[in-house]
Amino acid sequence: MPVNVALIGLGHMGRIHLSKLCAFEGVAVSGIHDIDDTRARECAEQYSVPVFPDHSDLIDRSTCAIIATPTESHYSIARQCLERGVHVFIEKPITVSPEEARELVDMARLRGLVIQVGHLERLNPALTRALTYVKKPLLIETRRISPFTGRSTDVDVVLDLMIHDLDLVLSLARGTVKDVSAEGICFVTDVYDTVNARIEFSDGCIASLTASRVAAYRERSIIIYEDKSTFYIDLMQGKLLTVTSSGNAKTDVTEFTCDQMDPVKDELLQFVTAAAGNGMPSVSGTDGLKALELANRIRNYIAGKHGAAHQ
Repeated sequence: MPVNVALIGLGHMGRIHLSKLCAFEGVAVSGIHDIDDTRARECAEQYSVPVFPDHSDLIDRSTCAIIATPTESHYSIARQCLERGVHVFIEKPITVSPEEARELVDMARLRGLVIQVGHLERLNPALTRALTYVKKPLLIETRRISPFTGRSTDVDVVLDLMIHDLDLVLSLARGTVKDVSAEGICFVTDVYDTVNARIEFSDGCIASLTASRVAAYRERSIIIYEDKSTFYIDLMQGKLLTVTSSGNAKTDVTEFTCDQMDPVKDELLQFVTAAAGNGMPSVSGTDGLKALELANRIRNYIAGKHGAAHQ
C-alpha cells in the first residue's frame, strides 16, 4: 500500500515538495491545501492531485503530513496531525517557541509518531563525507548569505537562514553550549536581516556563524578546523576540500565533489520511509527543538544588547 501524504502550504518550499512527492514510487499525495485557494487549485491541476479547502479534512485522509506553512502556524497544524495519529514533517524552524516544539516532541514520543524537521543540510553529501573524517572540531565557521528575496520576512534571519547552521554546529560540536554572544542589524525589514553569532562549547570548541539575507551574492559554506586537519565545505556546490598536516611543514590536500545533489528529495524519502516504519530521520523533532532553543538564545542576546523587545 502507498504512503498517503498530505501537503499543507504551497509557497516556495511547498511547491518544491509537491514536485518531488509526485515523482516517488509507493507514495500517494492524498491532497494539498493552501490558504490561497487559487494557488492550491493551480497546483492541483498541474500535478493532478486533490485539493482540500480545509486542512483538517485532508489530515483525516493521510498517513503523514508535510507542513510548509508560515512558522506561526506550524504548532497548531502539527498538533492536529499528531492528535490524529499522523506523522509530520515540519519545515524549519519547527515552531515559533521552544515551549511549542517541546510539546510536539512529547506528543510524538507518547504516540509513537515521527517528527522530522526540514534541516536539509544534514543530508548534504559533501558534509556527510567530511563527517567520516571529523574527530574533534576546535573551530567551526559558517557563512549563509543571500540577496534579498522578500520570502520568510515573518521571521528574522536567525530563524530564516542561520538556524540551518545552528543545527549543523550542534551536530558537529562534542560539548554543550557554554556561552553565546551576537550582533544583528535590521537592514530591509524591521527584524534582523544580518546576524553574526559566536558560540562557545564546554569542550573548548568555538563556532562563528554569519547569516545575511541582504548580501550581494549567495554563499553556503562551513569550515571545520581540527588539530591537524581543516575541512572546507561548499554546501551549494557539494564540494569538500580537506587540508591535512603531514609533518615537516607539509600539507596534503584532497578534493571531493559529489556527483549530484537533491537534498529535498533525500529528506522527503527519509520521512516517508520513517513514516512507513522503516528507520528514523536524520533530523528529529528533538534536533529541531535544540536548534530553536539556541536560535532564541542568540536573538535574546541581541535584543538585550539593543535594549529592545524581540519580534
